[in-house]
Amino acid sequence: MKKIKRRKIIIAEGDNLVSYGGGILIDEFIYKLSLPQIIDTTVKVKERERGYKESEAILALMVSVITGGECLDDLLALREEEAFKTIWRHGDIPHPTTMGDFLRRFDLGHIRQLDSVNAQTFNKIYSASEKLFAITMDIDSTLDEVHGTKKEGAKWTYTGIRALNPLMCFIRENGDWLHSRLRSGNTYTSDGAVSFIRESYHKVKDLAEKINACMDSGFYDKEIVAECERLNIGFSITADQTAPLMRTVSAIAEDAWRKIDDHVWVSEIMYQPVGWKREYRFLVRREELPEKKQMSLIDNIDYRYHVIVTNRAESAEDLVPFHLQRATIENFIRETKYGLSLDRFPCQEFHANWAYLTIGMLAYNIVNWIKRLALPSMYRKKFIKALRYRFFNVAARVVKHSRYVVLKIAQGIHRFIDILHAYERILSLQFQ
Repeated sequence: MKKIKRRKIIIAEGDNLVSYGGGILIDEFIYKLSLPQIIDTTVKVKERERGYKESEAILALMVSVITGGECLDDLLALREEEAFKTIWRHGDIPHPTTMGDFLRRFDLGHIRQLDSVNAQTFNKIYSASEKLFAITMDIDSTLDEVHGTKKEGAKWTYTGIRALNPLMCFIRENGDWLHSRLRSGNTYTSDGAVSFIRESYHKVKDLAEKINACMDSGFYDKEIVAECERLNIGFSITADQTAPLMRTVSAIAEDAWRKIDDHVWVSEIMYQPVGWKREYRFLVRREELPEKKQMSLIDNIDYRYHVIVTNRAESAEDLVPFHLQRATIENFIRETKYGLSLDRFPCQEFHANWAYLTIGMLAYNIVNWIKRLALPSMYRKKFIKALRYRFFNVAARVVKHSRYVVLKIAQGIHRFIDILHAYERILSLQFQ
């Protein structure tokens, strides 16, 4: 057996080394978007002039989340790298205790100001490209488990965990995170959804010719339907399979079913749910069960049904598969949790955690916009974690030369050309 020779290793501080060399992409994109100016003119949390500006604190937390920070203490990783301050032009990185104090200053009005920042950046991004014909708002809620008993709003849920319950809206066509609202863990899915839909709509109403919304059965409510119609939103909502509705479905004539796939048919009916003011169009998907059926309380069930209420005019053959694609929102939500760790709330105060979630929403969108507008096409569908270690957390050396700052990427990184391409694309971006 070959004996491994022991090496003598000396550990010493390096000169102008940085672990987050790709942070220059985030820095330049933020600069092009004029995000610091938008924040400082919109968000007014501080009572005194001294200390960190609002933009410094918000952007520091944002870049920490993007580069893998899972808690406020991870700000130290950026704060301690002197070379990072050379490529980061948006102020110093606050200490974790200072950041915690900053978040605790937020009340509901300040969170509305943060929402306005997100809306303004959306307008800048979307005005730089051709106006879309349609935007689909995918709306859903999720449960973020909370450990300990001191976090405000953390309640026992129907799943048996203590959690907070964010309500989220994403744009299906490109994955942008449009709107969010933090809620107590025991809040029912549709509670507050009417105003949430209204707020989401007003953020995008000028960005496309037509605004649509897709929701699951937790939002099957006459008040939500009425609000969508009032705002001229084309909605499709999974319906609760109540006994009266399913009796109507079972009465559909066999020749009214249209086959769209192997063992799958669609049909449609006009139906007025109990307590609703009028009848609506309901689309029905029927799927034949396999021969070895699962146990059921009802004998002789040969089909599985999915029912959708809608005010849209598209054919059932087109609209039913489109509605069922809303499962992609689960991937978007998973990115917020496992890509940016936004299911880990750092503070005890409810509004502080809501502010943290909203800043995280901005971080998510910055990455999504960089991915869409600057990165090579092969990276468009990559997860945030993959992009982090390919583009942002890249070892480099910062060298000051005459009037220039030279960022030397570690030798041998085969993605150097892709990083350079992304940087040049960001430099060429023009926002109004």
